[in-house]
Amino acid sequence: MNRTLIYFALAGIAIILQTVLLPLVLTGDYKPDLLLILVVYLGLHEGPWRGGSLVYLMGWFYDGVAGAFPGLHGFVLLGIFLAVRAIVTRVNTESSPLLLLLVLAGTILDSFLTAFALDFFSRAARIWPQMAWHLPVQLLLNFIAALILLRITVWLQRTFMPRKKLPGLRKLDSRYES
Repeated sequence: MNRTLIYFALAGIAIILQTVLLPLVLTGDYKPDLLLILVVYLGLHEGPWRGGSLVYLMGWFYDGVAGAFPGLHGFVLLGIFLAVRAIVTRVNTESSPLLLLLVLAGTILDSFLTAFALDFFSRAARIWPQMAWHLPVQLLLNFIAALILLRITVWLQRTFMPRKKLPGLRKLDSRYES
């Protein structure tokens, strides 16, 4: 239960950062998707039922705060979560490069699923060209955000919880040793 509350608190912080604080710092349409990074992490370290329920509720919460189409982010984030869960038994889930690679793949899947859902329900608008145009910058922003969050998390773990075992950060490689 505590982990569930922590995940919801992290999702709330990510949503507030994405919708309130980052638009003040970064002008334009491009913002890193912090909730996507959390969804990829949940996909690597939570079970399908518990993690899927969490991700779906987080998507609905995100739609309630900043979405124009109810359920869109619930559908998209659940699709990303299930795609990550599909490969989790075949990979080393504690690999930092894997997390970064899955954030990039999740960004592409996010764009694809969002464009598919919007195009499927609205034939009037052409969503695909707009999504393709924004994809390279979104990939770069999400990659940089995931890298920064990974570094900050490892630093916080080493500084404040040196003996605490966080899922996915138990086996730190030599780059993070002090």
